[in-house]
Amino acid sequence: MNELLSGLGLSQAEEVVEAPLERASKEDLPYAQFLSELLRSEADARRSRYLKTRMRLAHLPYVKTLAAFDFAFQPSNDERRVP
Repeated sequence: MNELLSGLGLSQAEEVVEAPLERASKEDLPYAQFLSELLRSEADARRSRYLKTRMRLAHLPYVKTLAAFDFAFQPSNDERRVP
């Protein structure tokens, strides 16, 4: 199975396929749920790689997140209104 996943370019699914397979066999999960979990992990990994690549290509001097924003420094910004 790993050769098939690798051949299809599903590198994340190839790395994590054993855990969902084991869980599916223990809990008798439907095939669709197993496949959905496996493809979700692949989609999440691809999105993460995409974002990392875009950030690197942006040549920003540093990465700053909303979690690191100092709302006390700018009291006119209401923290509750920021998603």
